[in-house]
Amino acid sequence: MKRALTLLMACWFGMACAQDREAGIWHFGQYAGLDFNSLVPQSLVGSDMDTYEGSATISTEEGRLLFYTDSEIAYNRLHRRMPGSRALSGSNFSTQSSIIVPKPGFPNFYYLFITDDYETVDTIVWNGDGLNFFEVNMTGPGTISSRGAHLITYDPDNRFERALKCSQKLTAIKDPCEEIYWVVAHFNDSFYAFKVDENGVDENPVVSQVGPSIHLGAYSGNAKGQIKMSPDGTKLAMANFMNNVDPSGHSPGSLYLFDFDILTGAISNAQQLMDDDFVFAYGVEFSPDSKMLYATVSSYNNGDVPPSGHDNDGSILVQIDLENNNRYQKIAESLVDPTALQLAIDGKIYQAHVQRRHLGVINNPKELGAACNYVEDGLPMSRSSHKGLPSFVQSYFQVRVEYEEACVDDSTKLSTNYLPDPDNIAWDFGDGSPVLNTVDKSPEHVYNRPGTYIVTATITKGAEVETYTKEVEVTALPFANAAELVQCDLDGDGFSNFNLFESASLINAAEGLTFSFHDSERGARGGSSPIPNPESYSNASGSQLYVRVENELGCFDITTLDLRVVSTAIPSNFNLEVRACDDGIDNNYADGIGTFEFSDATNSILALFPSNSNFTVGFYASESDALSELNPIDPSRYRNASSPGQQRIWVRVDGADQNACVGLGEHITLAVDEGPLFDLEPTLEICQNQLPYSIGARNPQGNYAYEWTDAEGNVVGTGQNFDIPGAGIFTVNAMQTDGTGCEAFKTIEVTTIDPPEIVDVQVDGLISSQSTATVQLVENGNFEFSLDDPLGPFQPGNIFQNVTPGIHKAYARDANGCEVVEFQFSVIGHPAFFTPNNDNVNDFWQIQGISGDIQSQSIVYIFDRYGNVLAQVDPASPGWDGSWNGQPLPASDYWFSVSLEDGRSFKGHFTLKR
Repeated sequence: MKRALTLLMACWFGMACAQDREAGIWHFGQYAGLDFNSLVPQSLVGSDMDTYEGSATISTEEGRLLFYTDSEIAYNRLHRRMPGSRALSGSNFSTQSSIIVPKPGFPNFYYLFITDDYETVDTIVWNGDGLNFFEVNMTGPGTISSRGAHLITYDPDNRFERALKCSQKLTAIKDPCEEIYWVVAHFNDSFYAFKVDENGVDENPVVSQVGPSIHLGAYSGNAKGQIKMSPDGTKLAMANFMNNVDPSGHSPGSLYLFDFDILTGAISNAQQLMDDDFVFAYGVEFSPDSKMLYATVSSYNNGDVPPSGHDNDGSILVQIDLENNNRYQKIAESLVDPTALQLAIDGKIYQAHVQRRHLGVINNPKELGAACNYVEDGLPMSRSSHKGLPSFVQSYFQVRVEYEEACVDDSTKLSTNYLPDPDNIAWDFGDGSPVLNTVDKSPEHVYNRPGTYIVTATITKGAEVETYTKEVEVTALPFANAAELVQCDLDGDGFSNFNLFESASLINAAEGLTFSFHDSERGARGGSSPIPNPESYSNASGSQLYVRVENELGCFDITTLDLRVVSTAIPSNFNLEVRACDDGIDNNYADGIGTFEFSDATNSILALFPSNSNFTVGFYASESDALSELNPIDPSRYRNASSPGQQRIWVRVDGADQNACVGLGEHITLAVDEGPLFDLEPTLEICQNQLPYSIGARNPQGNYAYEWTDAEGNVVGTGQNFDIPGAGIFTVNAMQTDGTGCEAFKTIEVTTIDPPEIVDVQVDGLISSQSTATVQLVENGNFEFSLDDPLGPFQPGNIFQNVTPGIHKAYARDANGCEVVEFQFSVIGHPAFFTPNNDNVNDFWQIQGISGDIQSQSIVYIFDRYGNVLAQVDPASPGWDGSWNGQPLPASDYWFSVSLEDGRSFKGHFTLKR
């Protein structure tokens, strides 16, 4: 543990230099604002936020406001609602409703974490939204992404925990050694530490089950109270306003201290503070040196609790000495409930006052007892405070010694962010030079030798003396060799363009160096007026330049760079032609674009030079690329997309040792041969009864050889035309017969249309002069229907209205006009009269809709008015002729009964007319 702590302290004091003003602006309360960027906090106006408890604010490193929020609405630096605020689901009645964390590796981007409030009545709980986070883009005026995520800090299988989801506690700290943040929340009996790094927010938290259990399903007060990290990242304090359930409302809370492992996110070693009191704790904060803890509590000794039904009016401000067995003492008392505490960058701790235009101030929080100098109305404001104060990443309040750069024989800039201004700083630079006593918080020092030095700043403020150290690495100047670049001259005028960056490997091949090129030595030493286009510099402007070589810390050396032009050694009449077929990408075999492989050209070009030459060959699409050696072409696979049909390729030959150009020019010609051109529909839908169906390569632009294959690769045809046997995917490969062997592929997907299958025709009613008939299919589709005529007309619907009694046929086919299928059905009815006078019109009476084929086993009887059976009618016959025993019956009404073959039966009457 001692080793880990040593590492931790080394990392804190080795952080990169920053202005540490991210917490320089506060917005909170009833439109209240404060500016801490000067020694005396200034009250701000213009805030558009009214929040009772939690809020968060973030500024730039220089202290310029970016945005602020109460977790319900976010406002930008112009105090305007930011786009995306509607997605926020927090509550300004949450103790720590929000906190803002920079997104590592992404300047101008932040993560906004928010917690919700929830309400209870007895044991009935309304759901809260718990802990969520959103990404905020501050590149412009600010936008909240709707791509937020819910963070689980509860057991999803427990319905009570699932309803509440999280408490109102939220704090954050930065890892001193890495660009990593820890965001910590609490629920029930566990802490949840979420890691934030360049990969984003790890939604799988480090869970530490430690400390008191906060009873669920009780009063919302059980969720209230702040948690805070100590600025040095080693401790965590937690205030709980209530712990358990007590109908009187006096179930006491607690005040706890824990250890925090900033390397792993684990929380351990729960220590209850003020354990001899009944404590209702709300606000907590550490002193800047992390040695004192302050808390606002309602405290009642040994059962001296207000009687049931009374509010917990009154509170005290206590100081806990973390270096003296956590001994505590009262600093101040108040007549109102405890409120929030928050450390500021001026090194003071501030306390909120409900509905008052003042904040309480602990002026010297590192001092013991009354020496901490608490003033209840210590900071006047132009707007009112409420119960809460804004939340920040606690690392912003760590006192540090920093430096910007450290180079041998150059001024190393040191600084400390200690506030307020000290009475004296004794700077020991660690190299044996005299100690510098000054009030300057940003001195400079020159180191004569490279190495690692321990800088110590002993700061005196009144009677307080504090010591901070910094490990400073002094870097030697980067060595810069003089170099020469040799470029080829195409036209013999002695001038050419150079990519000056090609000299970098010749001057100093080490990694992490930056190079700038200058016309004068003075410009190179001062880093001023660099050559604006070093990738394309003409030696017509000068044949010798000065190069500034600089490392990551700004240490530099300068050298010279000579530019020389030579004639190309490749014969001007040397040319290689490489041909390729049009590659047909995007199914276009006539766009003049092919894929080339011309790696063998390297050997052909090198054969122009002596066999023992140590040369390299490069290929480029343009002269400028060849001169600057930018965007080299891969000869093993190159598409001439920028120059369809034909393209000239530039060749550059260099000496492998000094990268000196010995040959340059357009010496390769790429030519594309056209592929077969023809048409083939990509899809085809045909009727099942049309198979086999002939298709073919249409509109061919030449004489080609063809090969048809199915989806499995089987050859199914070798002509221009092909008879499709059925549904499937078929590919035709057309091949040029002109000797190029170029090919073109086209694919057609064939689907067949199956005929409809009629299973029944449903007729409404038993006896009707006009019925409704519904055609029922095995499977519905894009079909159309006709009644009694296979030629139509066809209708899209399967329902026919006003169908007369008798035998009918329903026809169905696909809407494309494929095979017609039929189904015979009957509509049962009977004539109202008949006239058996042998004129061949209505000479017989018969039940309509039955025949020798349909309902052939039906039984039909004819009766007179007295019930005497006159005849039995055969369904296959024309019907009854109006006679009995061969004698015609008189005109009159007659009755009938029918028993259909399908089991239905009915009776009726009709008239015989003479």
